[in-house]
Formats: sequence, C-alpha cells, structure tokens
Amino acid sequence: MGAAIDPPDDRIGPALAYVCRRLDYLRGLLGPAQGTGGDPPELQALTAAVTAARRPGVSELQGLLQALHRAVQAAGDQAGVWQASTQRGLHLPGVSVDTPFEPIYVCPLAQCAGRRPDQTTVFPLICALTGRQLERTIL
Repeated sequence: MGAAIDPPDDRIGPALAYVCRRLDYLRGLLGPAQGTGGDPPELQALTAAVTAARRPGVSELQGLLQALHRAVQAAGDQAGVWQASTQRGLHLPGVSVDTPFEPIYVCPLAQCAGRRPDQTTVFPLICALTGRQLERTIL
C-alpha cells in the first residue's frame, strides 16, 4: 500500500498567496515574537514548513494556516487569512481588454496561487516566504 495522500484543498493556494503578498502587514499586525524579536510563532512555523526540504501535506498546511488565521483575527483583522484570500475582484487572470495574453507569476514551490503583476511594484517578483523568484507563465 502507498502512503496516504491528503485530499486537495482549494483554499490553501489563495491563502498562501495572501500570506506571501501581505507578509509585512502580517508581521506588523502580529508584532515580534516574545523575547526573540523575530517573526511571530505562527509565521515562523508556516515559513519553516514551506521552506523545508520535505514538502508539507495539505493537513499540515491547513493546520498552520488555521493557527495564523486565528492569530490574525485575535490581533484585530477579522477577515483573517481564509476570508481575506477569497475576496473576489472583477479582474479575471487571462481576461483583459488591454492585454491579449496576460502573464501571471506562480509559486516556485507550486504551493500557493501566485500573483498578478498589478499586485506588486517591485520586479522580479520574490516569494516572501521562500525568498525564491516567482515563475512567470502566460495564460
């Protein structure tokens, strides 16, 4: 028998993309870890998991994101990680009247949903969690 495989969870990619995109905001909201002055423990655990050589499973990522979600809500951001990452805009990637083929930038670990060029001002796009450059693709 093979190893158990976690079922896919379509909330994880958008939530990781939100954390990557808003990492500085989350650090400021949660404040430094007590005694060490580094990242809050919820961010430390998530960063360690996604940058580790072993790829974390869906259940592990769900648990880490849930812990971060609760910490963000407790700090006063009621949307947390889950709701903030699912807020919808009117823009659909790949569907633009100005650009027939729109580039998007995907997670170097294929874990998060990546981001669009209009969501950043600094190039090249770097994953805030791993420090690796996001990979460009065309829709």
